[in-house]
Amino acid sequence: MEAVLREEFGERVRVAASPFSGVRVKVISDGFERLPPRARRERVDVLLPGAQILGYDLLTPDEASFFGEEELSSASLEVEELPLWPEALAQGAAEEITVRFPSDNFGTLGAPVVSTFYSLRGGVGRSTALAHTARAIAGQGLTVLCVDMDLEAPGLAALFEVEDEVAPGTGVVPLLAGAEVSGRIADLGNHILPVAESRGLYVLPAGRPDAEYARMLSHLDPMAWYGEGEVNPLRLLVEKIKELPEKPDVVLIDSRTGISPLAAPLLFDVSDINVIAFYPHPQAKAGTRALTRALLAAKSWRGDPEQPCTPEVRFIVSPVPAAPELRARYEERAQNWVGEWLSVARTEEGGPAFEALDEIIQVVSYQEVLAVSDSVMRVREDFGDFAAVAEWITGLVEPRDGLGAVAEEREEPTKAEVLDSLQFAGETAENQDLAELTATFLSTADVDKALSTDTPLVIGRKGTGKTAVFRVLASQEAPSVVVTAPSGMAEQFGWTPGVRFYAGLESQMRERGLPWGAVWTALVALAVLRVRPDEVPRPGWVDGELKTAASGDHNVGTATLDDLALLFNDSRAALRVEEWLQDIDRSLTEECVLLFDGLDTGFGGTDEERHRRSDAVAGLLTVVNEVGQNLRHLRFKVLLREDIWREVKLPNKSHLQARSVRLAWENQIDYLRIVINQAWRSDPYKRLVAGQLTLRDPKPKRKGFDLETPVEYWPEDFVREAWRVLVSERISGGKTAYTDRWVWARLADANGDHSPRALAQIMSKALEKEKILEEGSPYSRSLIRPKALVESLDHVSVAALDALRSDEFPELNPLLRTLELIGTTPFDAVRLQHADPDQVRLAREVGLLEGVSGSGGLERYRVPELYRKALNMGRKGQA
Repeated sequence: MEAVLREEFGERVRVAASPFSGVRVKVISDGFERLPPRARRERVDVLLPGAQILGYDLLTPDEASFFGEEELSSASLEVEELPLWPEALAQGAAEEITVRFPSDNFGTLGAPVVSTFYSLRGGVGRSTALAHTARAIAGQGLTVLCVDMDLEAPGLAALFEVEDEVAPGTGVVPLLAGAEVSGRIADLGNHILPVAESRGLYVLPAGRPDAEYARMLSHLDPMAWYGEGEVNPLRLLVEKIKELPEKPDVVLIDSRTGISPLAAPLLFDVSDINVIAFYPHPQAKAGTRALTRALLAAKSWRGDPEQPCTPEVRFIVSPVPAAPELRARYEERAQNWVGEWLSVARTEEGGPAFEALDEIIQVVSYQEVLAVSDSVMRVREDFGDFAAVAEWITGLVEPRDGLGAVAEEREEPTKAEVLDSLQFAGETAENQDLAELTATFLSTADVDKALSTDTPLVIGRKGTGKTAVFRVLASQEAPSVVVTAPSGMAEQFGWTPGVRFYAGLESQMRERGLPWGAVWTALVALAVLRVRPDEVPRPGWVDGELKTAASGDHNVGTATLDDLALLFNDSRAALRVEEWLQDIDRSLTEECVLLFDGLDTGFGGTDEERHRRSDAVAGLLTVVNEVGQNLRHLRFKVLLREDIWREVKLPNKSHLQARSVRLAWENQIDYLRIVINQAWRSDPYKRLVAGQLTLRDPKPKRKGFDLETPVEYWPEDFVREAWRVLVSERISGGKTAYTDRWVWARLADANGDHSPRALAQIMSKALEKEKILEEGSPYSRSLIRPKALVESLDHVSVAALDALRSDEFPELNPLLRTLELIGTTPFDAVRLQHADPDQVRLAREVGLLEGVSGSGGLERYRVPELYRKALNMGRKGQA
């Protein structure tokens, strides 16, 4: 190559191989006199057809002297990290690429956040996505400037219905062309157009496409802008935008498709977050892969030159068929592709840079209303799929206020004071101090119904608050009798039936041919007799004294079995026991609640013990249904795990279900109230929240609301504000943007159920982490930074899996080991073909597994985040 170039330009020629691929050429020659950079490159390209030239240093002797480049040293041929296609694609070919995203530490960026929308191929709805995203962001009260950089085919102004307002000589092309000559960007006031009917939304059009526009466009040379000492009109334009009197919060750039010269610096230089639109067709795979790898190697010009950031990257998959099965198929294909593209990315610590691919990929279905609309302004503001895209970008926008300013201006408590005063109850209800449980107990419509004596059955999964309801009822002044309780609370209530008692009882029942219904009736009567020995009548047909009444808290199990033998030593004993319970009921003068909890674990965990539990629970619920309705003062209250209720078989089950309540925490705001209610015990937190509410709304519109109003009666916006003070509004960095949504999604099981215990656990752990982080890195946007919240999920996942594995469903252990070996989620259903079908069914019922159906029936299983981390399962397609 050097020989060919020397024949044309003389001896001052050097060609060196790039450390990536291709070569870099340096030539010093009089032959370049009066030639612009593009013409110089074209002369070299003609001489070296087919060569992969990554960089050109083509100077005249005078230029070389001026820049101190007279010598053709190796150092002068080093490949620069220029934001141009040859360099970017070459650097993206590396086997591993270290990235440093702003979102890695949940950081935000000063305004404006710049986002480039790009697609390698046309027809994927890139411009439409940008326009709808802009409207969604503006709808959040942020100022948005849309810039049309698709200079060869401008159209953004038409999408916003302002095309007729674009005057000759205005727009991006005249601005860039003028800067190439003058070295500065003209005032933008005459170039930016407000978009009608959209407050805070503006557009900077490409220009008016006429002959002069075409002439100016033909002279633009983006590659030359990155030569040493050259004016960079693109950077000047971005800087000018930052100087606007009403500086936008967000700048959205619509880029040209393909390997166009201007697209490179938009993606690899000025953008903070790149949104790549593609349709998952094989034609787009290789090119978008190369682009993605190049984006990972890019370094944004924003921030510290010593530690430059990598622009964030997100993906829109569009437009896919709307049919759910086809949409799911394309979504899976896109995740697999993107996962492979991003697999080379590594954090500074050396680990995989991407985990939750579903958070950085948005699938957009084909929508006829979008396809046929000439303008986004004629589509109603239901942003649907584009709302998530908006959140990617706004997640990087720096909040406008924080705790620090309020604390200084209003003399509020310091963050350290509030952190020291906060407490969250993450332990189980049976282990929680009663005073603390009572102080933090949250009343909701479902909880109130569960407390009502008119509701005999309370159903819910483990951790939804059944035992909390049990303890509140047991501690109230109103009379109650604990018939069964969780094993850990046996001492508190004197005695509760356990595994050995139920085994001995069943043996006695077999000998006498007794049904569980009759036995439960007798156990209830004996429990009332033991608690109120001086108030209730004795059974008249029994010869001898019942030991239960005199046993106190000693040997109650043995005494109960002996008494049962006495009670049933009669051919008509079942009828007599029921009549005795009715006599007890008539002897009472006020309601007395009969409490049953701990039925899930009280019988044991072996197959035989679980079978015994099923029969026993069916018998108890039959008594509730048939005997309970004939009692005036004795009121049954059975707290039962949901999977046990689903399995139990009893007559007229629907009648009992109609009188039951399910604790499921289906309302997201009520779920947030749980931790707000616990935090509200802190006086410093109260004062801080009060200051924030007053600052935002000095004259609250809701009359009658004050700080003493119970949290359960707060309006929704007050709950959200108290939550924002606690953990910030957003998981910053364009990931799952809102903290309340993040918590709601991560703490849900596969059935969409939520546990108050899990929420309290994650907050307790996050508080602990925040105290440590605050010592080395103060954070003023909220009391607990999102980083502490996110890093606490592992702790909650381990606790949830441990409870599932050891306490609740030990029979699932073989399946759990299989899931650990599978290692990724979701996974093909066929991988569980050798697993015990009963275990798989139970896993689905309790929220460990979610079945995903397709055209061929059940195709895949998914493990929710709540358990995935503890099982060490990666996400399918994880990079």
